[in-house]
Amino acid sequence: MEIKIRLAEDTDFEEIYTIWLDGIHNSFDYTTADMEQVREKFASNFFSRNGIFNFWLAVDENERILGWQSLIPASNHPFRVRTLAESSTYISKFHRFKGVGKCLLEHVMAEAEKSELEYVVGFVALTNEAAQRVTTGTGWHLVGSIPDSKKKKDTIKKLFLVRPV
Repeated sequence: MEIKIRLAEDTDFEEIYTIWLDGIHNSFDYTTADMEQVREKFASNFFSRNGIFNFWLAVDENERILGWQSLIPASNHPFRVRTLAESSTYISKFHRFKGVGKCLLEHVMAEAEKSELEYVVGFVALTNEAAQRVTTGTGWHLVGSIPDSKKKKDTIKKLFLVRPV
């Protein structure tokens, strides 16, 4: 399978959102979430794409979306706003474990290295061993695990990773 990486277009939103919904249960307990509000926030992130803060798609030779990678701003601090991003990677359930995630991550990190970004942060479910292998194999540093909140117990434990760029 030939994989091509391209920037997302507005018309890709529904498919990107569907891929995210298909994989989100691996990272979050969304059973009590207001999914209308979640969709609004996801759409806000998507439709405010600008420069390095963007969504990239892995597509096949027929332009079918295999997965996506995003970088969204991770800080509003005046000195950090252009230097810190949060990464997300989601692969279509039909194309997982085929190298799509690694291909996306390598491409987007190469783009990040050409930008003002200094660091990219990410969160990986403790049980997602495939994502842990891909991130550690592409220059990410494990900072530690996210402790439980005092307000709500997270049923899906996560690791916190940082990638210097």
